[in-house]
Amino acid sequence: MDRTNWFLSLAGCGLAVGLGLLPGDVHAQRRDEPVGRVGNVQVFRVLEGGRFDRCYGMVPDFQLGARLFWKMGSDYILTVPGVERPGPKRVEIRTPRGVMQVTGRAEGGWQGRTIMTLPGAQAEQFISLRGAFEVNVEGVRFPYELRGATMEQVFRAVEDCVGRNSR
Repeated sequence: MDRTNWFLSLAGCGLAVGLGLLPGDVHAQRRDEPVGRVGNVQVFRVLEGGRFDRCYGMVPDFQLGARLFWKMGSDYILTVPGVERPGPKRVEIRTPRGVMQVTGRAEGGWQGRTIMTLPGAQAEQFISLRGAFEVNVEGVRFPYELRGATMEQVFRAVEDCVGRNSR
C-alpha cells in the first residue's frame, strides 16, 4: 500500500469512528431555537436529545434574562440568573400590582439559574403583569421590563409554541 492509500485508509477509519460517536453526542445535547417574538420577548423552543421538549419566552436584561418556560401538562416555570450558593431560596417578584412570594431553587451557582415554579394562582397573578417587574432572590435583584407586550401575550406565545411543536 502506498503512502496516499494508507493515509486515505487511516482518514476513513477516523471519519467512521467519529461518525459513530456523533449521533450519541448530538442527541444528548439541548438546543434552543428562536421561533418568534412578542414585544421585546424572544420565544424559543427547546429540543432535548433531538426531540421537542418545551418552549420559553426570554425577557431580556443586562445579563441572561428571565425565562418563562412551559411544557404541556405542567406548571409554568420562571428562571433568572443564578446566585452565589445553590439550594432553596426565598424569592419576591415585585410588580406594579404587588409582591408575590415564591420559593425558588438555585442551581449551579453564578453560572446556573434560580428556578421558580408558578402553580395556578401564582401564574394567574404573574400573567396580569404589564411593564416593569423585579425578581429578588434573597437580596440579589434582577430588574426586567416588558416592552410592546403584556405578560398575558407572552404566556399565549409560549403556549402557542408548545401547541405547534407537540404534534
